Amino acid sequence: MKFRLTPLNIVSSILIVGIAYMLLFPDENGMRFLGAVSMFVIAALTFVTDLLFRRFVKDLKRIWIIEALFIIFVAVFILLLSR
Repeated sequence: MKFRLTPLNIVSSILIVGIAYMLLFPDENGMRFLGAVSMFVIAALTFVTDLLFRRFVKDLKRIWIIEALFIIFVAVFILLLSR
């Protein structure tokens, strides 16, 4: 199995590092645990989305473009919903 680095791989690895940090350095209220749970859900979704994009798009250059646009779209969508 070839390992191909993609933008969603990078995002999911950053989320996993963030989850580990939140769980290793908890606060007194337990709010970081709640943040870690939501980040775990987002990391799982990025992993599954990456697998779907890899399944349907074979060219690595096209995967980078499509996944980068997907990340930008989701970020803008989250910003619009949070207002």
